[in-house]
Amino acid sequence: MASKRPAPFADLRLTYRPNQLYQSITANRIPSASVPWSPPLFFPAHSRCAHTALRRPYKIEIGVSFAGKPALDAQQLPKKKTIAFSRDHPIAQWRNGLLKWENKKLRSVSAGEDFFYVTQGVSLGIADGVGGWSEDGVDPSLFSQALMYYASKHASSSWAGEPDFDPIEGTSKPEKSGQSLSPVDIMSLGYEDVLNDPSIECGSSTACIVNIDAQSGKLLAANLGDSSFSILRSSSIFHEQKPQTHYFNCPRQLAKLLPTQRPHLRITDRPEHADTFSTQLRHEDLIILSVHGLGDNVHPGEILALASLLRRGTADQPGVNFAQVFADKLVEYAVGCMFAYDKISPFELAAQDEGFKHVGGKIDDVTIVTARIVENI
Repeated sequence: MASKRPAPFADLRLTYRPNQLYQSITANRIPSASVPWSPPLFFPAHSRCAHTALRRPYKIEIGVSFAGKPALDAQQLPKKKTIAFSRDHPIAQWRNGLLKWENKKLRSVSAGEDFFYVTQGVSLGIADGVGGWSEDGVDPSLFSQALMYYASKHASSSWAGEPDFDPIEGTSKPEKSGQSLSPVDIMSLGYEDVLNDPSIECGSSTACIVNIDAQSGKLLAANLGDSSFSILRSSSIFHEQKPQTHYFNCPRQLAKLLPTQRPHLRITDRPEHADTFSTQLRHEDLIILSVHGLGDNVHPGEILALASLLRRGTADQPGVNFAQVFADKLVEYAVGCMFAYDKISPFELAAQDEGFKHVGGKIDDVTIVTARIVENI
C-alpha cells in the first residue's frame, strides 16, 4: 500500500489553497465566473507618427496578475534586513502605478521579487529577481523592478514594427519619430541603465521581453533565464520557450556585482545570451509570459485545460477581458498547486531527475502577463 504523501505546511495549505479552482481543474469542471471582470484593455496601435487613426488588423488584449510568496517560517526570512526604494524614488512611483493593475480578489499586494511592464506598441516584459541576494541584505526585487523600469522606457520610445502610414496619401512613409528596437535591444539598453544607476548597488534577475506588432501580427521575443513565455493556439501549445540554466535551480541571469563579492556569486550573463524567437500570430492566440513560479507548479496540460474551461465559462459574457481573467486564474491555480502536496509538480519531477528529493509544489512568487490576439474582420 502506497504511503501517504506528507504535507509539511498543511495549515498554510488550507489558508492559501484556492479549493474551488483547484478542484474544478482536477475534476474538469468550469470554474466559477463570479470574479469582478475588469473592462477590456486593448492596445490596437503604436502612434509614433502623423497618421494615428488607421485601422489596425489586430487588437491585443492584455492581462496582468501576481502573488508574492508567503514567508512560511522564520528560517525563510532574510538573515539581514533589506532596504527597498524610498517612496519618492522614480522607480518606486512607477512600480506602485503598475501594482494598481492587480485584481483585488487576490490576496497579494505585491509581486514579491518579480516585476513586469506593459507598454503600447506592444511590448511586454517580466523579470524574476534572484532571491539569494537577501542573505547579503540586498532586496532582490530592486534589480528586477529597475530592469523592467528602464526596459519599459526604451520600449515606450520605440515601435514593434513599421510606423503607420496611409499608402493612398502618397508613396513616401512619414518621417520616423522613434526607433525600432528588438526585444534583445530593449533588454540590453535596460540592463545598461541598471548598471549605470547608483541606487542599484547589486543584484540580478532573469528577463523575458516580447514585442507584438499590431499592424503585422508578428511576435518577437527574447528570453534569458527561467522566466519564459508560451503561445497557446486552439487546443494546443504552439510554442513553449525553454528555460536557460547554468545548473539545477540556477538560471542564467543579468547581474550587477560589487568587487568585494565572493567568486561563486560571479555568475553573470549578457542580454546577447538570450534565446530569441519570432512567429506570425493568429486570431485568438494566447501569449503567456511567466516567471518559474508557474512552470514549477503547473504542467502545460493543466494550462491548456484551464484555458479551455475559462473559454467555455466566459462564452456568454461579451466584453469580458479574457486575458485578465486568464492571468488571474493562472496565478490562483499556481498558488493552489504550490500547497497541493498530493500532486506531483513539474519541480518535483525536475528535482528527481537531478537526484534531489522534493515533495509537491515549489512555493515562490508568481507573476503572469497574458495577451490575447483579436484579428479585426
